[in-house]
Amino acid sequence: MSKKLVLFSLSLVILSFVACGEKKGVIEGVVLDPFTGNPVEMPTVWMDSTIFSTQKPKYEYKDGLKKGEFKFEKVPVGDYLIKARRNRFVLGQERFSTNNESPNAKLTLYIYDDKVDPGLYVANPEGAEKYANSWVLWSASCKESVAAYRLSYTDSKNAPSLPSKKAKKSKRVPASAIKTLPDPRVISSEIDFLYKNASSVTTPLKAATYSLKNEAVSAHENCTGFEDDKRGLFVDPSSKTDLEVSYKSEALYQIKGTLPKGKQVLVLSQDDKTLQTYYFEVK
Repeated sequence: MSKKLVLFSLSLVILSFVACGEKKGVIEGVVLDPFTGNPVEMPTVWMDSTIFSTQKPKYEYKDGLKKGEFKFEKVPVGDYLIKARRNRFVLGQERFSTNNESPNAKLTLYIYDDKVDPGLYVANPEGAEKYANSWVLWSASCKESVAAYRLSYTDSKNAPSLPSKKAKKSKRVPASAIKTLPDPRVISSEIDFLYKNASSVTTPLKAATYSLKNEAVSAHENCTGFEDDKRGLFVDPSSKTDLEVSYKSEALYQIKGTLPKGKQVLVLSQDDKTLQTYYFEVK
C-alpha cells in the first residue's frame, strides 16, 4: 500500500470519528405575549446566521405555529442567537448554547404589540393592567438623594386669575390650585411587574425600592423642583431593597422581588439616571 493511500485512509477514519462525535439536537419552544402569557399565533422564528427558520419552504411544523410553537431538528451543537417576530410586534430574542451532553433545548421567546405604551404593568391573561404614574408631577429631580417627592404643588394653569392690582396685594393661593401628593398605591409584598422602557438601550435596567422620610428640603440641596416647600419626602438610602430584573423582549424587562412592609418608592434607573419612580404602600 502506498504512503499516499495510507494517509488518505487515515484521514477518512479521523473524519468519520469526528462526525460521529458531533451530536445534533432538537431546538423547540413557544412564543408568548409577555403581557398576557398567551401564545402568539403564527410568529416567525429563526436562528441567526443559520439555515433554521420557520419561513423555509420545507419547514415541517407549520401547524404548530398556530399555537406559537416552533421546532428545529438536526441542529449541530453550539452557541446560537434565536429570534422571534411578527408583523407589528416587537422583536424577541435569546442566546443559548448546546453541547454533546445536552444537545437539545426548550425555549420560551416573548414578543408583544409595538403599540404598547412605556410604563409599569402587571401581566394578566385578560389584558395587562398598567399602573398609571400618579406621582410624576410631584417628583423632584435629585442626584445624591436618589429620589424625592414634593408634598404639594401649585397648579397655576387652573388657578383663577386676579386683576393686576389685586394680584399685587394678595399673596394667598386659592385652595383649588394646590394639589397634594396622591396616596400611595396599595400592593402586596411579592411583586412581579413588567416595565416597558421608552427607548431600547444596551445598558441594564436597575430596580430598587426605598422607604421614605419626611425631611427638610434644606437638608437635600442636590434636589430641585420644590418651589416654596419647606419639607418633602426623601428616600432613605440605608433602606434599599434591590430587585431582580431580567430581559423579556426588546425594551421590556421583568421586575420581581419581595418588598418590605410600609410605604416604599420604586426607583427605576439606567446609567445611574432615574427613569421613573412609583409610590406604593406594601401590605
